[in-house]
Amino acid sequence: MRVATLKELRQAAKQGEEEIVVTDVGLARKVRVWQIIRKVAGILVFVILGLAIFAWANPLNIEFLTRPDARLVRQILLGVGIVLLFLEYLLPVVRTYRIAGHDDSGLKLGRRGK
Repeated sequence: MRVATLKELRQAAKQGEEEIVVTDVGLARKVRVWQIIRKVAGILVFVILGLAIFAWANPLNIEFLTRPDARLVRQILLGVGIVLLFLEYLLPVVRTYRIAGHDDSGLKLGRRGK
């Protein structure tokens, strides 16, 4: 299916099309940015939640982590980690489609897992 607007892209994704071709250059750029955000957020989730759990457990008995200020830092880290975990659901299309290629007709999106 060929799409040129965000509304058409969302409709095509909702219908479960096998392949979507994004013909609009601006929309294709947005989809690429959303894919990059998804990948970076996926990596940051593990890093931030790992740091938060380490700070909470404090296996090295670091004095700073026992202070009341550190509790706020841990809570913020956990909150940011959880928000990043669910960020994928806010980005349209990238949860179910990946970039399959690019040619003169536009950016091709294919279903994930196939």
